[in-house]
Amino acid sequence: MFYVPKDAIYKKVSRRDFLKMGGGAATALGAGSIALGLSSVINRRPVYAQSSDAAKWKQYEGSKLVFMSENTPPSFAIRDNLKTFYDLTGIEVEILTDDLPVVQQKVGIDLRGGNSDFHLNYIQDKPIGSPFADYYEDLNKYTGDNTLPQDPEGYGEDVWFENFQKACGVFYEAGRIVAFPYDCAVACSFYRQDLFEKLSKDFESEYGYRMEFNADTTWKHVYEYAAFFKKVREGGNSDIPYGYAQHQGSFAWTTQLDIQRMLFSHGRWTEFDVDDTLGSKDPGKTKWGDAQSVAVMTKFKEQADVSHPDNLANGTLELNTVYQAGQIAMQVQYHEFAASCEDEKTSRAAGGKTGYAPCPKGEASWIVGGGQAVNGTNCGIGGIGINGNATEDQKRAAYIFAIWATSKNIQYDVLRGLGGTPTRKSVLEIPEVKTARNRPTNMPNALTFDAVYDHGIRDPHFVLGPKIPEVNEYHKILATEVQRCVAGELSPEEACEAIREQTDEANGYF
Repeated sequence: MFYVPKDAIYKKVSRRDFLKMGGGAATALGAGSIALGLSSVINRRPVYAQSSDAAKWKQYEGSKLVFMSENTPPSFAIRDNLKTFYDLTGIEVEILTDDLPVVQQKVGIDLRGGNSDFHLNYIQDKPIGSPFADYYEDLNKYTGDNTLPQDPEGYGEDVWFENFQKACGVFYEAGRIVAFPYDCAVACSFYRQDLFEKLSKDFESEYGYRMEFNADTTWKHVYEYAAFFKKVREGGNSDIPYGYAQHQGSFAWTTQLDIQRMLFSHGRWTEFDVDDTLGSKDPGKTKWGDAQSVAVMTKFKEQADVSHPDNLANGTLELNTVYQAGQIAMQVQYHEFAASCEDEKTSRAAGGKTGYAPCPKGEASWIVGGGQAVNGTNCGIGGIGINGNATEDQKRAAYIFAIWATSKNIQYDVLRGLGGTPTRKSVLEIPEVKTARNRPTNMPNALTFDAVYDHGIRDPHFVLGPKIPEVNEYHKILATEVQRCVAGELSPEEACEAIREQTDEANGYF
């Protein structure tokens, strides 16, 4: 979701060029392994329920589709494997990729304009799914169609990891499914276990307990670890890095996710009183400004004060670069980044130096009025969906690509190739994947699977929302005020109140 492979080659369509096309032009752009431009061709052969599987896969031979996606490992891997899909179906697919905010803007123009330049969309759960859910086709229409090829595992909730289908495919009402889980980025803790072992005795002599990272490590522990590393570093030992850094920078969503983890870990606090899996078009007034939000904002600011000096400048990608460069000893990061951290050619944290654990647990003494302390874990679940403006035959052809792109075999190929993040449970049952969960491994992302799939995404630790129509505006509001607080421009109370006022206004509650 957030990680772009270093050697990725992909085609961007600039915003200026796209707007010149009017969001509905058929200008040839020539990109990807099979170049089509923003146009499509549909050819159809009649098929019937009793037709062979081969005939069902080939019924749209000669057709052309366009898939607009974020620049994620699955999209690059699938782009490089398009000939396999073409040989199976005869359908040509152009994959256009860009950074998530740009993808959001481009698909928004296409969808709201009543166009279908992009027949297939990458539906990131909150930034794209929440504002545009109504514009996508209900995939239930095709899952039971016996004139289409179908995945042998099916598409029920039980074939995907817990809540993944709901996260990216179900919005505001149960039943309707607008996307199949395509990739995922789930938060977990990365830490320099070599440095923890080296400094644990010194830490223990000062704090009275061992420095370690596991499912019982709390946010208070992380604060104390970070304070200790900073003290050692600034005490003249330049070989020791700073302890921690947050997700700040200009990507507002990941700043929201960063503080959300700490908030949810303390009493399972959420921004709105709505169903966290479905979301709501009418979320009501936000809970920002209450005692728990102020308490966590205070701790978040204190955490920032003992973090890396460039803390405010680092977005998610920059944060991982800082960790790989050996400048910090801990980061809460998305599990797709393990592949880059374990690359000995580019990372000082590689070679068995990095350990992986669940996100930090809430500190009981920081919970206002009681409540459960959990390992607050959040995510971005990217789905693949079909533009509702497309013609019926375009939708059917797009469905064929969607089920192929989310199949077990393709997800396994991506995992062992560029470093994917499976969404189907069955991928983890493959013997080679089971082996890869331990060192030495040829699938470094699998080193995170204990922390992510076995713990973080399970109840009561997993938080999915908020899924609301104005979610992108909310992310901007929150990131601005959180960063003002971290910079010392606002008190925690003032920051929480500013978030409350602006969020309620954005959602129509004056």
